[in-house]
Amino acid sequence: MKTLDGTVVNRTQREPDTSVTVSIVRTVAEEKGVVPAELPVLSDVVDPEALDDLVTDVDRDDRTGVRVSFQYCGYTVIVTADSVTLLSD
Repeated sequence: MKTLDGTVVNRTQREPDTSVTVSIVRTVAEEKGVVPAELPVLSDVVDPEALDDLVTDVDRDDRTGVRVSFQYCGYTVIVTADSVTLLSD
């Protein structure tokens, strides 16, 4: 699927019991065909604790509008409360 930002190469629904950062690393590793340990450290590009808090904060009334995007391992990563999407140019 082509978007204004790039081509969607992977869209994964997040499991409620899995942290956002683990979901991101697993999704990127799957797309690249490597094990997660072979990827660069995610904390070099984003604060994992802040990202987890922002996207999964149960005290927020409405998390559906939260959307965070950043570059990681050659992809634009878009994170919402329920999914991780990878875009390539």
